[in-house]
Amino acid sequence: MAEVEQNQVATSNAVFPEQTLNGVRYHVVHREGIFEHIKSAVEQGHGGDIMNVNIHAMNLAYTDSYFRSILNNSDLVFVDGAGVKLGCKIAGLDVGQRLTPADWLDELFEICSEKKWPIFLLGDIDEMGARFEEAMAERYPGCPFAGRHHGFFDREGEENEQVIEQINSSGAKVLLVGMSMPIQEKWIWDNRHKLNVPVKLATGAFHRIFTGDIDRAPKWITDNGFEWLYRLAMQPHTWRRYILGNPLFMWRVFWHHVLGRRFKDKNA
Repeated sequence: MAEVEQNQVATSNAVFPEQTLNGVRYHVVHREGIFEHIKSAVEQGHGGDIMNVNIHAMNLAYTDSYFRSILNNSDLVFVDGAGVKLGCKIAGLDVGQRLTPADWLDELFEICSEKKWPIFLLGDIDEMGARFEEAMAERYPGCPFAGRHHGFFDREGEENEQVIEQINSSGAKVLLVGMSMPIQEKWIWDNRHKLNVPVKLATGAFHRIFTGDIDRAPKWITDNGFEWLYRLAMQPHTWRRYILGNPLFMWRVFWHHVLGRRFKDKNA
């Protein structure tokens, strides 16, 4: 896949500078900037392929050239995670604002309620989709819910086409893709030209946080950069991601941005 050289991403109201960390490009954006970008994408009918990077994403993208290319070419990529923010600080790079989806998606739902933008959830099992739909109806009754579909389908061939048709015919303006990383990002990218939904957000397990099925760390923990430690305590099976992944990410930051060893894309 050919790389696309870009220096900045523009909406009708804002221009977001780009930075590159460990070979991965991200945008320097603040909370209001994301909402402006989403509004612009809905109005224009395109430009809303929105991804995020945390340490796990950075580590995956370091060795997965296709995933890295997706991040480097998506319409908007924001920093989600105190670890990446710290890495950027060590590297002397601007971040803008750390924008964990759980901190701002509620405000997006308020905007969707006001503007009557229907949302669609793709991911997880049917039971969790139903719980999310019920929670949305209770908390945001004015927000149109276009539909939902579980995430356990054949992502190639006829079944995939049927899922795309369901989403397209739903009239959704915002698509939440809640799968694991990088499956969700690759699905959005691979199907972006088939989907007529202007805004496509990779949201992971956000819907489970929204329904209360996953407890989020207290605010004093998230504000001080230790949400990963809380998640590790709650989900010890993820220990490799944090105990091994966090030091590996920081070493790569040191190697490329402190020692100045150039990132070499073996697939370039």
